[in-house]
Formats: sequence, structure tokens, C-alpha cells
Amino acid sequence: MPLTSVIEYLEQRLHELHPASRLSEQAGFRYRQGQLTAGIACFRLIPDQVPVVRVSDGAVLGYSAQLRVESSRGHPMKPEALYVHAWDAEDVIFLDRFLRTFHALHHLNLGHDRGEWLVVSVHLRHLSALPEQHGQVFLDLLHRLGIESSQVVLRLQARALQRDPHVQAAARSFAAHGYRLLALRPDREDTDWALLRDLGIGWVAPDVSAADFPHRWNDLVRWTREARDQGIGLWVDRVSTPEALGRARELEADLAEGELFRPIAAWCAGAVS
Repeated sequence: MPLTSVIEYLEQRLHELHPASRLSEQAGFRYRQGQLTAGIACFRLIPDQVPVVRVSDGAVLGYSAQLRVESSRGHPMKPEALYVHAWDAEDVIFLDRFLRTFHALHHLNLGHDRGEWLVVSVHLRHLSALPEQHGQVFLDLLHRLGIESSQVVLRLQARALQRDPHVQAAARSFAAHGYRLLALRPDREDTDWALLRDLGIGWVAPDVSAADFPHRWNDLVRWTREARDQGIGLWVDRVSTPEALGRARELEADLAEGELFRPIAAWCAGAVS
């Protein structure tokens, strides 16, 4: 099926799923000359991805979704500005699903291998607004694209996972639907490893850049060993320099993502084609 037909179907389906959302009336995907963008309220959305690699051998395993947001005048905006226009629960749920579907469409449009993961975030406001059955609607939308839930890594805020029973229930629902889970920025001073393991967390992504001082670095090394002992992998994000990659290797990280790996991904894509 042509991508234009898939886009039209998903756009219509999203509107049908959220008839009470006012924001859905101001949102839509745009596909021109092979390029996918989107509009929502007064913003223009441009999708992007950075590669995710296995640190041990540099193999590209997937791509982490990124989002550029511009105002109507072309000024760059923070993606979080989109949620200023989400006034109620219906708008929040629509917006979060719209963005994840947008990233899935972009992933498909780039022609990635079916086995390569797509990493997307789930907004905390979405988790608070939806009472149950987290992940089911998005799963149905993914199936329309030929993407399985096991190919999708959902990025969740780790501190909320440890403190909010509703977020914990959402994580269990996501895991039950087959998604892989990444816990972002855990509280290293008070990490409940048993809970994270029970929730189905596959990886944790600490803020490695904040561990500059020797004692902080030593604490981080000990913390990553605790993660491995619990069967939870280490994921280092925002890797843009060889020095940052060196840190990931020193920590024996399983996975890393960032700008540094774009040339590797481009070379692999060229070799395949």
C-alpha cells in the first residue's frame, strides 16, 4: 500500500479515536516529495532520528526519535511547547499518540530494516490522562504500518516509575503488550532495582555527563554494576563525541545513541542498498 494511503488512514483513525479532542482539529501529517512533516496548532514538526548502537561492536540496532519544532515564523521551539496547547486529558492523549505515530511513519518512510528498533518517548501527562490499557491503541496503529511492538522501545521517566503507582501500572501494561522499556534518568541515590525489574524495564539511561568528578564517577560505576547484577542493561544517550563514547565503554554500557553514530548508520545504509 502506498505510504500516502497509510498516512491518510492513520490520520483519519487518530481523529476517530479522539472525537472530543479540540487539538485533533488542528493537526495533520504532510507528505510532499518523499518528505514527511506535520502541523499541529501553530507549529511545524520535523522528524529526525539518531542511531542506537551496540557498544561492544558498533552494530546499529535501531533509531531514537527526535523532534524539531518550529513556530509559524520558522523560529525553533522546544518540543515541550506543544503541550501548552493540550488543555485537557483528551488533547494530551491525542497529542502523545499523534507524535508517536508521526515518528513511526517517519521510521517507515526511511526504509529501515524491519528488525531495527524505533525508540519513542511517552509523555507523563499522557500516562496520567489515560486510565488503563496503555499501549493497545498505539499497537493497533503500529500494526497498520507493519511494525511489531517488540520493535519499539518506549522511553519512560524513571523517577515517576519509582514513585507513581499509575505510571507503574502503565509500564506493566506496555510490557504485557510486548514493548521494550527504557527508564530515563533514574535516581541513583535511591534505585529500587527489584521494582524496575518487575515492571519489565530492559535498560536504564543515567545522566552520564553529570558524573564529572572522580567520586561521582566511582559511584556511577558501582551503580551500573548493580544494574547488571539485576539483569538490567545500561543505555547511554546524547553521545556526540569520541570522549562520550569512551565513557560509555568504560561503564561497559550495552547500548549508546547520539549524533556520533550518524556516519556509521549512513555507511551501513549505503552498504545495504
